[in-house]
Amino acid sequence: MNLNQLIDLLNEDLSREYMHWHFYMNAAIRVQTLHRVEIQELMLEEAAGEMKHIEEFGKLIVGLGGTPIVKVASFESAITDPKKILEEALKIEEDVVANYVQRMDDAEELESLGGIDKVHGRYVHIFLEDQILDSRKAVDHYKELIAGLQSF
Repeated sequence: MNLNQLIDLLNEDLSREYMHWHFYMNAAIRVQTLHRVEIQELMLEEAAGEMKHIEEFGKLIVGLGGTPIVKVASFESAITDPKKILEEALKIEEDVVANYVQRMDDAEELESLGGIDKVHGRYVHIFLEDQILDSRKAVDHYKELIAGLQSF
């Protein structure tokens, strides 16, 4: 693993962050039926959080000497049922946690090279810890909401 390879992987992560924003915005617009207003509000809040992640990833990539890409990973855009929206949001957040754990391993590999690579690797590692915490909180929240919907 070298710095350029890590930057490429971080750009893939940025692509998924763009996808998250698009998913949440689309879900807020398309949600229908019971709990529509509450789910719409939640999705708009999540979209705002994703915009912050996009900004943070972009700044990270620039800080490492790379160029952020503007590419959106594909996502399921036809969901209108509140429970299915929450289940898809849960899946997205679980996937991102697993992905960022892998990316931390990639950053550790860069750290092992020493010198400035160690600094870059450690910086990415710390950055990803915060991203994991955010997404893990979302995972727990979505699980609670889905369980609550089961009782209706």
